Amino acid sequence: MCSHANADLPIDPENGRRYHAYRQGEYVIKMAWIIEYNFIRVPPNCVFEIDDFELPWNFTQPFDFIHARSVEGSVKDFPHLFRQAHQNLVPGGWFEMMEPTVDIFSDDDSISKAPHLSEWRDMLIEASGKFGKEMGAAKNYKKWMTEAGFTDVTEEIFKVPFSPWAKDPKLKELGRYQQANMLEALDAYSLALFTRFLGWSVDQIQMLLVGVRQELLDRKLHIYSRYYLVYGRKEIEGS
Repeated sequence: MCSHANADLPIDPENGRRYHAYRQGEYVIKMAWIIEYNFIRVPPNCVFEIDDFELPWNFTQPFDFIHARSVEGSVKDFPHLFRQAHQNLVPGGWFEMMEPTVDIFSDDDSISKAPHLSEWRDMLIEASGKFGKEMGAAKNYKKWMTEAGFTDVTEEIFKVPFSPWAKDPKLKELGRYQQANMLEALDAYSLALFTRFLGWSVDQIQMLLVGVRQELLDRKLHIYSRYYLVYGRKEIEGS
């Protein structure tokens, strides 16, 4: 979130999209929208803080619980983020990370039949690495959380199909949502990263995404993502 004042800053459209002027160049994924939260009823003890979590945390008191999700592609230094979270928790407080990985998996030979999705994944990781905020980091969250000093660190990994191909009703429903999510997100994730850091043209990107969309709609491809839930506790002094 950011100040409304920044919304009035001039910024040129790029690839048919307008990227927010707040900290221009720091964010490349077009996936934000404005919510007039001033008119939403919230509890009196709920306060909205507008800040950049990569800058030093200057809160007046520590927290009992810190939660973050879907921050891949927005973080230059994950170990530093984990250390700051640890420093800003009360003893016994918890830090929780939830992250969908950009990687793709299958329990059969489906990946070999999804070359466009595989190429898109590889190019996304390469471009985000050149940007300095590499995606595909969720597999390291448990290690970084432990290194930051957390105890009772737990990692849970969930299978999320890319389409409703699964027989299990819950996985099938997850697949419907994930398919819609991916089809909506492809342009937002690809355009700025691929043009700025890989030198691709918009036409090249759209040609690749045609194939990616076809593979996402093909229920014969039993491909899935993994969703990471990682949480740990700040040790109680003297325990």
